[in-house]
Amino acid sequence: MRVWVYFAVFAALVLMTVLELVVFGMPLPRLIIDMSIVGLAGGKALLIALFFQHLAYEPKSLSSFALLGIGGVVAFLILSVYSIIGIAFG
Repeated sequence: MRVWVYFAVFAALVLMTVLELVVFGMPLPRLIIDMSIVGLAGGKALLIALFFQHLAYEPKSLSSFALLGIGGVVAFLILSVYSIIGIAFG
């Protein structure tokens, strides 16, 4: 894999981190802030799994097995958003 791809992914991770900080400082409703930060964190986790753990270049059988783990992470992210909604409106 080319080195510039790693630099591009690193730049995307830095940009997403800056976006998290910007969103956190904005005068938005708490629910929007929390959902945005959870979504950005999920995107960063996906980038790390695909490129720095090389899942994007594995055989399809191994990649499909890794999708189960990513699906589990997505499920926990959704549950955390529902938990945040329950705290905000419960």
